[in-house]
Amino acid sequence: MRVLFALAAAFGLASAAPLAAGAGAPVALTEVMVGDPLPYAFFATPEGPGPFPVVIVLGGSEGGDGGSRGSAPRFLEQGYAVLGLPYYSPGYLPPERQLPELPKGFDAIPLEKLAIARDWLRKRDDVKADSIGLYGVSKGAEFVLAGASRIDGFAAVVAIVPSDVIWEGWGPGITPDQVSSFSWQGEPLPYVPYLGMEEEFKKYAIPGAKVRLRTPQDAGRRANPFRVPPARIRVEDIDEPVLVAGGDADDTWNSGGMAQTIAERRAEKGGLETVALIFPGASHALSGPGIQRPDGQPQYDEATLAAQQRIWPATLQFLAEHLKGAAPAPAE
Repeated sequence: MRVLFALAAAFGLASAAPLAAGAGAPVALTEVMVGDPLPYAFFATPEGPGPFPVVIVLGGSEGGDGGSRGSAPRFLEQGYAVLGLPYYSPGYLPPERQLPELPKGFDAIPLEKLAIARDWLRKRDDVKADSIGLYGVSKGAEFVLAGASRIDGFAAVVAIVPSDVIWEGWGPGITPDQVSSFSWQGEPLPYVPYLGMEEEFKKYAIPGAKVRLRTPQDAGRRANPFRVPPARIRVEDIDEPVLVAGGDADDTWNSGGMAQTIAERRAEKGGLETVALIFPGASHALSGPGIQRPDGQPQYDEATLAAQQRIWPATLQFLAEHLKGAAPAPAE
């Protein structure tokens, strides 16, 4: 359990918004639960008449619904309806935040959940069916990119601190290098394994030691070059506009380098609109709105805070252009 907690908690640093007071805490008076077959997914609309453009929000491997619920109000206040899509609930969460019908680890989580969410939204009169966007952070970014490369019907894709490959999964009772994080049509997807993750975890017991989960991921990628090509997310197959944002000082994984690779692969295809925001000094916590947390909460370093202050407005402009039809911002 210690290993699962450490891995999930570290990836979860991408979520800059505070967690909701408890699992299922409403984000708006209009909130309804989606129900089967998307347990704990929620839908809410902003004030005013619809139909509304929609953002499907996926948090990272902090798990539960905290990431999606924490981000939802920021989209609602911009006039978007939100479908929050929790997809796993790790066992380390406190009882009041457990979502027991969801898996406790990353073990072949179906990408088809995005298609189910899309189809559910299309049936609603308060939704603009041609204005559905995806917003994912960290493992959620891996999810939305892999899903959008196989599933049509989304108008825009935002991937904050993304991955360009599918990574090894993990969870209670799972042996290392045995499962993939995601699946498609019932089959686990090829993945890149970690190398030395257990050794990195041991540093948690050493006072003052720096734990850098990026190290075993980079090592696994270097040691298994033959496994990288089949694990690559085919971002060149995403016809919709894509925004990626990453940091080169990301110690959780190489989000800056992977965001750059995503942009390059889409550029090689030609004609694919891509916005790439990469910051040399920024960390993994890039999904925030660019303000410091209240006293008593961890504070962002200056480079990460500055990156947030550019990423969030750029994200809003990107979504407004592609989900609301707003004019693009003038070139600087």
